[in-house]
Amino acid sequence: MKSELDKIKNLNLILSTIRNVNQLLIKEKDRDNLLQGICNTLIENRGYYNAWIALLDGSGHLITEAEAGLGEAFSPMIKRFRDGDLTYCGRKALSHPHTFVIEDPVSTCVDCPLSVNYAGRSAMVVRLEYEGTIYGILSASVPKNRFADEEERNLFKEVAGDIAFALYDIELEEKHKQTDEALKESEQRFRNLVENSIMGISIYQEGQIIYQNPEQEILIGPLPRKYLFTDLDRIHPEDIEKVKKFYENIISEDIETLDIDFRFYSRKINKNRSDLKWVYCRAIAIEYQGKEAILVNTMDVTRLKELENLLRIQDKMTSLGRVAAGIAHEIRNPLSGINIYTNALKKMHERDCDDEKIKEILEQIQSASTKIETVIKRVMDFSKPSEPKFDIININKPIEEAINLSVVTLRKVGIQIEKDLSNNLPKCYADSQLIEQVFLNLIANAAEAMKDVNRIKTIQVRSLKDGGNITLKVADSGPGVPVHLQDKIFDPFYSTKNGSTGIGLSMSQRIIADHKGTLKVHRSQLGGAEFIVEIPIMKGKRLR
Repeated sequence: MKSELDKIKNLNLILSTIRNVNQLLIKEKDRDNLLQGICNTLIENRGYYNAWIALLDGSGHLITEAEAGLGEAFSPMIKRFRDGDLTYCGRKALSHPHTFVIEDPVSTCVDCPLSVNYAGRSAMVVRLEYEGTIYGILSASVPKNRFADEEERNLFKEVAGDIAFALYDIELEEKHKQTDEALKESEQRFRNLVENSIMGISIYQEGQIIYQNPEQEILIGPLPRKYLFTDLDRIHPEDIEKVKKFYENIISEDIETLDIDFRFYSRKINKNRSDLKWVYCRAIAIEYQGKEAILVNTMDVTRLKELENLLRIQDKMTSLGRVAAGIAHEIRNPLSGINIYTNALKKMHERDCDDEKIKEILEQIQSASTKIETVIKRVMDFSKPSEPKFDIININKPIEEAINLSVVTLRKVGIQIEKDLSNNLPKCYADSQLIEQVFLNLIANAAEAMKDVNRIKTIQVRSLKDGGNITLKVADSGPGVPVHLQDKIFDPFYSTKNGSTGIGLSMSQRIIADHKGTLKVHRSQLGGAEFIVEIPIMKGKRLR
């Protein structure tokens, strides 16, 4: 009867211990306080002589510890754990999944600094494990009459499992807290970057602007307001269609990133010039708070556009000055001749000279007048060139025509011409006569450049397909074009040759531009200049 009562009493104590431990696990979220509370509960509720917990890292070194019932006697044990030197019971616990019982610690654990405190007692030790992760060791000194009790060992293992779960939960909570703090710090850094950005930033979602930074407010205006891309009253008339198309592309969701620059009126006050701004925008499709949205970055480029316009005007004025100087130079000499001949004609009239001399002077006047007319015609041709007549052609044909027209003249001055025209060029839309004119001019320029060269004079003409372009090259063995002049030589009336109008290369560049191509100059492998024409291969389209 007494045995049954003792068993019932023990079971009640076990349930009380489990309840108290669970209350600690729920209430206490501080790791060290939790471990200390469990040690205290095991002594108070179970009547253990002492209890201790050691948490270990992956290498077996001590992280932290808690004990009850040992006091200073536990200090040598702490030192050993810190050195990674596990005792016999510690090694057994870590290698054994269940509660490990030591009946006589004094004789068994001779290397343990606590064994002297275990005379007449037994010990239980178990690892703290949850989902394969071992956190450390739980140990207790128990009366000898209870070490063999299966319920006692099961209780001990259950408490160890609960401790391990609590440690996992605390660790997880700590990670969540660290993640939340890191996220908050990251969000704050990001917000600081956005709020202090010199670029306007806004987010457009479900038909309205849900966020804009201070710079965007300064640039476009405070909220609430209409989306700039749909507020067409504020868009410059010349840019409305471009902005409408841009907005349609954004909302179609076919394109993730789009760029545009346009003009808008920063305030609706008579649309005067002082309110007009140029902006460069980039729209990016994003997900914001779980929904599709559009992130818009906006940069005020008004000052940049104004400077570009000033440079453009300056370049035009420079070119105009050069053109005016070129025209004046070309016309001055024949005009001077006309004046001289007119004065001479007047004197001859006064002296009643014969008709032959008068006729000769009139012919000189007519010749000078023709020269002026030629100059004016060239200027007119440059300022208003004839409209190209595009057709499907093999571009090698006009090049060969230009070579055939030039070859006799080149041979007379000792220049050999080499051609390497690809047989596999795709046909393209071009004006055959204008392409021939360009190559006649390039070949003539190459010949003129080699006039004073005392070595072998060679001109190479090549054609090839290069990606999406047809590339045409004219190279010579002359002195070449200095790098600092490679852009200037295409300016109208700029020439490095005596007696040249300086219009030829400008005309050639304009013709190639009308073909949507480019004309550039580099240094050739022959040592001279190499003019490179690139014309895009237009598939199924006519150039207009």
